[in-house]
Amino acid sequence: MEHSQDRVDTWRLLRLLTVGRRARLFAALPVTLVAVLAELVPFWLLYRAIETLIVAPHTLAATLYELAAWLAAALLLKYLAYGGAYVLSHHAAYDIMAAIRRRLVVHLARAPLHWLHERGAGALKQSVIQDVERMEAFLAHHTVEIAAAVMAPLCVAALLFWVDWRLALAVLSVGPLALACSWAFMRGAGRDHDQFSRATAELNNATVEYVRNMPVMKVFCRAAADFRLLQRRLADYYRLAECITRRTVPGWSLFTSVLGAHLLLLLPLGAWLHGRGEVSAAQVAVAVILGAGVFRPLLKVSRFSMEMPEIFAGLRRMAPILRLAETPRLPAAVTAGPLQVVLSGVDFRYRERLILADVSLTLAPGSFNVLVGPSGSGKSTLAQIVAGVLAPQAGQATLNGRPATELADEERARLVAFATQDVFLFSGSVRDNLCLARPRASEDEIRRAVRAAQAEDFILGLPAGFDTQVNELGARLSGGERQRLAVARALLADTPLLVLDEATAFADSMTQRAFFEALRATYADKTVLVVAHRLYGIERADQVLILEAGRLTDRGTHDSLLRESAYYRAMWRCEALGEAWTLARSAADTGGEGEPTRPAEMANG
Repeated sequence: MEHSQDRVDTWRLLRLLTVGRRARLFAALPVTLVAVLAELVPFWLLYRAIETLIVAPHTLAATLYELAAWLAAALLLKYLAYGGAYVLSHHAAYDIMAAIRRRLVVHLARAPLHWLHERGAGALKQSVIQDVERMEAFLAHHTVEIAAAVMAPLCVAALLFWVDWRLALAVLSVGPLALACSWAFMRGAGRDHDQFSRATAELNNATVEYVRNMPVMKVFCRAAADFRLLQRRLADYYRLAECITRRTVPGWSLFTSVLGAHLLLLLPLGAWLHGRGEVSAAQVAVAVILGAGVFRPLLKVSRFSMEMPEIFAGLRRMAPILRLAETPRLPAAVTAGPLQVVLSGVDFRYRERLILADVSLTLAPGSFNVLVGPSGSGKSTLAQIVAGVLAPQAGQATLNGRPATELADEERARLVAFATQDVFLFSGSVRDNLCLARPRASEDEIRRAVRAAQAEDFILGLPAGFDTQVNELGARLSGGERQRLAVARALLADTPLLVLDEATAFADSMTQRAFFEALRATYADKTVLVVAHRLYGIERADQVLILEAGRLTDRGTHDSLLRESAYYRAMWRCEALGEAWTLARSAADTGGEGEPTRPAEMANG
């Protein structure tokens, strides 16, 4: 029942997407009928030729010229009619395809950031590009071909009944049997196509991720076989394709074989009727020839029925995108001053894996907060929920009391700036990339942001300074330089909430300390959440949050956590020990091999 309702809804959606653009599709149908009738003319001419050959063979030569003229006219009419029908259907299909893509893109532009993040680039590409192209091919070709495939058997059947009703029944009797065989073997095709569509979307997502990380793979001389996620998705895809093929190929083969079985009935019946003098040899010959082609168009109908689940699956994938405009949004309201962030009982899972469990925290307005914890503890997921990139699956994340996921994109962009260690830079100048969020930023505001991000010195050292051109992904810059540009871009957005997810990962300890000090001094009114893998420079943080295995296990100031948290104390001790080690002067300066020393220990004797 649910599958039937899906089918009804997808037909309704298809009608909605083609409204106002179906006139040319419908105009192609009568033109297609003319082409089908023109296709039957050669059979009528053949019947006349055979009958003349049997009854009056001496007159055949005289009638050949007339028959040839009629045949040429029929072929020309068929060519013109099919050409006109395809022109009409293709124009309509391309018009519909352009309208659907415009509609999808408009809705995607309104989509919440967390919604886009959850779908993935590969799945969205499948909906906007592949599904729409499949629909265009469906409308452009099947409008004419399916119309011809339905009209042709009806016209041939009418012609067969005109020849002889008994011969017609003998030919047509195999049709229901073939359709029954097809139905028996093709049951569940819609469910198979839904699974195949999901596997395709997951493969697309993995492929996009692989292509995006290809430079990293090449650096380490790794091939596609080493990208395990892609290999798993490929294995699932081919396993499902093989399963569907094994289930459908026998039914398709049986269907095509039964369609050609009309001779088993037609020839004995035709011979018996001819022997009784009830039909002529010409009638039997034409019935055999027409019978061979009467069901051939049904192959297209069957192929069409096999492709329809793909079309329906594509429409079902488009439906959530097209419903985005109906999602209610809270009215926009400019929030002045610092921002308070509250998470209450937040849970988040990825498939079956628990990432965050019952996380509750408060980031006070204008406070500087640092999130630390082991790798894989869920820090990045928590940062994305605070920034509104992900939606919690349980609980709530609010900004000044308003759910982050319900904010309009324009308001979220005014409230939250988000920078991660994965930096994307556009082709253009350094200034273009910095001013992405605020194209009209003044020179003083730009200098203020890059100075706080510790990026001013390296930018001024570039060949053209702020006007230096960088290519896509910023391949000409080092990882640390790209990250500092991303942080400066986030600061230049001038939002009351700043979320930095490992955005100082490439910075050394001194740079990180200088950045934190400059951030607090220059942007004292911002509410800041920093995900850090090093503790250097966070001693003056208003709040340090410790996340372990998806749970907040402790929180407090640096001094209080040194007293009360064994994990934080051990982490601080390890980092202090690492910072204390240095290399003595090089062998070139000392005349011997440089020895590692610990200055702190040397000072203490």
